[in-house]
Amino acid sequence: MFKKPVRIKSNNQVKGSERKAIKDLFCKNFANVTEEQINALFNNKKEALNCIKLTTHSNEIVQVYTIQKQPLFFSVQGKMLPTVFLLWRLPNLVASFTTHPQVMSFISSGADLMLAGLVTPPPHSGLPRYNSLPQSSPVYVNLSSSSAAVAVGLTALSSYDMERAGGRGKCVLLYHFYGDHLCSVEGNSNIPIPKLPPPEWLSLNDYQADFPALGDNSADAPKLLEVNSNENPQEDPIPAVIEEDPDQPEAMDELLNYCFLAALKYSKSLALPVLISNFFKLQMLPMCPPGPTLDIKRTSHKKVKPFLDAMAKSGLITIQEIRKGVEAVTDINKTHPKFNEFYIKPEDRPRLDSDDAKRQTVVTESYAITHNVLPIFQPAGYHKGDILEVPNIRKCVTEHVKQNNCQVSTNPKLVHPTTAVLKTVCKTENPVSWEEVFEKVCESMKSCFKVSSGNDFSQLNKGKVSPIYMSVSTRSGNKKVTLVDNLEVFGVNIQEFAKECQHGVAASTSITPTPPGKKCDQLLVQGNQVIFIHNLLVDKYKIPKQYIRGLELAPKKRK
Repeated sequence: MFKKPVRIKSNNQVKGSERKAIKDLFCKNFANVTEEQINALFNNKKEALNCIKLTTHSNEIVQVYTIQKQPLFFSVQGKMLPTVFLLWRLPNLVASFTTHPQVMSFISSGADLMLAGLVTPPPHSGLPRYNSLPQSSPVYVNLSSSSAAVAVGLTALSSYDMERAGGRGKCVLLYHFYGDHLCSVEGNSNIPIPKLPPPEWLSLNDYQADFPALGDNSADAPKLLEVNSNENPQEDPIPAVIEEDPDQPEAMDELLNYCFLAALKYSKSLALPVLISNFFKLQMLPMCPPGPTLDIKRTSHKKVKPFLDAMAKSGLITIQEIRKGVEAVTDINKTHPKFNEFYIKPEDRPRLDSDDAKRQTVVTESYAITHNVLPIFQPAGYHKGDILEVPNIRKCVTEHVKQNNCQVSTNPKLVHPTTAVLKTVCKTENPVSWEEVFEKVCESMKSCFKVSSGNDFSQLNKGKVSPIYMSVSTRSGNKKVTLVDNLEVFGVNIQEFAKECQHGVAASTSITPTPPGKKCDQLLVQGNQVIFIHNLLVDKYKIPKQYIRGLELAPKKRK
């Protein structure tokens, strides 16, 4: 993020009244920090605390907080991360990962930390920092030769998923490393890395025995990260790579064909057209049965594109170029003999336990009891401020009307507001309909709504439901962009959603932190992507269509 030069937009000293708010925000983001460390960091008011707002080369807005012109932590895309300077002082602030010294040259070039370059702690070491580490957790990277932090980022996977990854893929998405432009944002670029011993768990002899120098032909593949997890490993074993001779990849080819046909026939999330890269990653890999791990490089095709081209040539699928250089699977031939012959028993079909399958967003509109309507709900044991859903409100109002004989005897469809509370709410003494009574009572209460989804997200919001708004705007050069607001109201992780849009439509994205007049961060996607975003929200995130606005802005189909 800071490999290339940054542009400073503002640099202001934090006022004393704002200092406590930043201190509280820091404590909220870093639970491991002690009160003594917090006081040492923030309570010395002689040390100037500055907030620097800067723009990176990719036009991301970052807020950097410095003390005595030394950057200590920064906020980007809703995440607060420490700098290497702060971690030299507080090494236990976040979890750490250890890598080979040779990897530092790749990190300094802007690369992320891969699982293959990870040095692992001993099995069952009991290290708490590796126990059930969630995805997108702030972590830092040190070297096997020194425990001093050299880079900072967010975990690309949870520790459990790292263990299942078979040593392949990304481990940490790096945002900042020693020597980048963040280190010199206030001119202090000559601070050397402190000379610290290696991590306590890592002895030199064990390291040399288990991890030969990178590039050594005798070196085996790096070991998997040992995780002390409570994820029932006996019930869900870690997939193991099929051990086959690279010159005889028939077994891996057979597995590749199995996953391909299973994705075509049994994937519930498959929606055409789908980019060929997404088809392999999102449709084929989840269909891999327990035991073997699908490795495209160990097949006779070596890459996804040649394999799918072969499947298209056989007539199973159709591949078209939807944009210059971008190809997608656009059709499936369900009359093909291989498609019809392929069958998996229901009990043997892959059961996807992903968030996609579990998520079901439910929006419940509710109301909070106010002083004006309290007498209606007190007999049922409710108090001021209690939150009720509409069925419970109707029940309490009906009981109140019947107990006070307010129903018009000659016309049961009408209510005579004779009680003090009904007179205040209905603002009339003339008979009114039941629906009008319910409506007036709800208007006299405070609106709120609860959003919950199958990924354990539950949030109560004040006011009326704020739907997700999609709008299309024009930028310089007459380029269209799609803006999306209120995603976080419905429990959508805006960073993950931005990546899905980026991969799904092959377009760049950016996140604007809470623009003026908005409640949440705003997502920008290049091009008019209204249809894709709408389908993604409905099909994957299961958000009811009535809470999504802007579909009418989709591009019109040419006749």
